[in-house]
Amino acid sequence: MKKFSITAFLIIFVLITIVSAEEGMYPISEIHKLNLQAKGMEMSALDIFNPDGISLIDGICKVGGCTGSFVSEQGLILTNHHCAYGAIQRASTSENDYLQNGFLAKTRNQEIPAKAYTVRITDSYRDVSGEVLAAVTEEMDFAQRTKAIEKRIKEIVKKAENDNPGKRAGVSEMFIGKTYVLFIYTYLKDIRLVHAPPRSIGNFGGEVDNWMWPRHTGDFSFMRAYVAPDGSPASYSPDNVPFQPKRVVKVAPQGVNEEDFVFILGYPGRTYRHRTSHFLAYEEEIRMPYVVNWYQWQIDVLEKMGENDRAVELKLANRIKGLANTMKNYRGKLIGLKRLDLVAKKRNEEIELQKFIDADKKLNKEYKGLLQEIDEIYQQIRAEIFIHG
Repeated sequence: MKKFSITAFLIIFVLITIVSAEEGMYPISEIHKLNLQAKGMEMSALDIFNPDGISLIDGICKVGGCTGSFVSEQGLILTNHHCAYGAIQRASTSENDYLQNGFLAKTRNQEIPAKAYTVRITDSYRDVSGEVLAAVTEEMDFAQRTKAIEKRIKEIVKKAENDNPGKRAGVSEMFIGKTYVLFIYTYLKDIRLVHAPPRSIGNFGGEVDNWMWPRHTGDFSFMRAYVAPDGSPASYSPDNVPFQPKRVVKVAPQGVNEEDFVFILGYPGRTYRHRTSHFLAYEEEIRMPYVVNWYQWQIDVLEKMGENDRAVELKLANRIKGLANTMKNYRGKLIGLKRLDLVAKKRNEEIELQKFIDADKKLNKEYKGLLQEIDEIYQQIRAEIFIHG
């Protein structure tokens, strides 16, 4: 079984040059196909991802819903301040307001358990597309197909976890209806807060600066992962010891320079670049404006609840932060969609795609009405929203 994930570990490359920039999100197992050395990268692809040995990816983990990097052999993790925000908020009280004033554990005994936090490390992956799709037939309708796939995935996950005691397994749908990958994970359950800067640094600029560039926020925090004395994952115990990662990521204190090759290694959310114009139009005209208004209403209510009571404000802080983060993201996306006129561009691409399908007898037979069917589905969704509100 080969190591590491082609979904959990995705890589975003940005080549910074005076004349051009390239960007994209790539499965970590595919980077050897990109010839990145020709674009300025000094490391080899194997230095980043080596399915048969230790590489840079071994120093990367998932902290809650974010990416973290192991920066010491004693389980110290560097992540974002907003990623540790929940742990900081839950540890804060009116008397010890770590969210406002920051926190620093001078000894390991002073580190604070990060309740509800886990660290996930990807141990291995295996393509199981054949096993999953063997459960479906051409005669099945969409509902039957979905049910059969879900049943087969549960069987695969159960077997994988039985074959790997102490590990967790999951199957991700890489390409909808076509590609499925089985992942084996190690979950570390004893995570502790080590250092968080004060809010004036960790959340400098608030939502005004959020999702904007350039950024001036000290958006960082340190946490530490612990395991049982025998090295196995364990819940919090004062007897636990720091986790020892296979690889430690080194920090470059000199920073970066103009024209440096830069990439980000970690766990991004998802990409919708393959979706149709119908999806984009629905997002731009209906879903995202609705979510923005709904989240703003929730934020206003929650802020009102805590405006005269710091203890209540602290309890609501993480919820407000999450709502505001998504709301700002959606507002930016709406501006970008309109500025780029992306729906129109997608429609033009689909016109060319339809011409390509029409010119090929085999493709025409199978996919001639595909785009029309997608359009009809979104029209039905819009009609139901109009009827039911």
